[in-house]
Amino acid sequence: MRRWKIILQIFVFPVVLFSMLFGFAWVKLGVITREWVLSTLILFVLMVASMVFFLARILEKHGYKKSDIKRIDEILEEHWKEPWDSGYLKYDVQECIAHHLILWGIFSTSLLGFHDVFLAILAFVGLAFLMVVMYPVFVTMVVWIVALPLYFLKSKRAGDAFEFIGKTSLASTLAIPVIWAVSSYVLTKNYPEDVLRMFNAVVRNAEGFLILSILNTLFGFLGVYLSCRVGRRILTLVLLSLAVAMLFVVWSIFNL
Repeated sequence: MRRWKIILQIFVFPVVLFSMLFGFAWVKLGVITREWVLSTLILFVLMVASMVFFLARILEKHGYKKSDIKRIDEILEEHWKEPWDSGYLKYDVQECIAHHLILWGIFSTSLLGFHDVFLAILAFVGLAFLMVVMYPVFVTMVVWIVALPLYFLKSKRAGDAFEFIGKTSLASTLAIPVIWAVSSYVLTKNYPEDVLRMFNAVVRNAEGFLILSILNTLFGFLGVYLSCRVGRRILTLVLLSLAVAMLFVVWSIFNL
């Protein structure tokens, strides 16, 4: 594949696509000022610098030197026929670019909405906190859609699913109390309601999400630990009990 097509597909097309998607939000939010445009361009430059740094690290991870970032188009051409899957160079590069563009778009949108850099950062932090606190809901979906079907199909990959659920949920369980404490402190300050709304959602639902995260953690680690220590019937009863309890917790959270 020609290198200019690679550059278009990997770099230029995502920038145009995300700019158009966020452009609708920018137009809807209000008047676009010259100061905001300048700030967004500065953010874009910083985003590109960060992207280059992380792309260099990705190249190093795949056996290249960081200085090879200068010829990333040649390297991508060599790996172009690889599967588009996690762990392959082409996938890792596209994922890195997408994450940076999403962060740039979200932060630029926050800046347009609040017209203040500090408030925009605070709103972004509040959104990040809310996403972390809600992570147990995503894990619950993984439990029912991935882990349990693999377990009942007696797939060897069920162990990997249990391990993923256990480790990530443990991190979530440890993070939620810290996030709750920080969010509670922010709520004592006199910030605009639009900024405080996300922190308020964190504080109001933290207890339910923490309980859900603990259930997720137990599901993952018990799935790994008990699989070779108890009979399959007992393990099935334990896992299903935890999975059903997760559904009741999710229902209680969203029906408060």
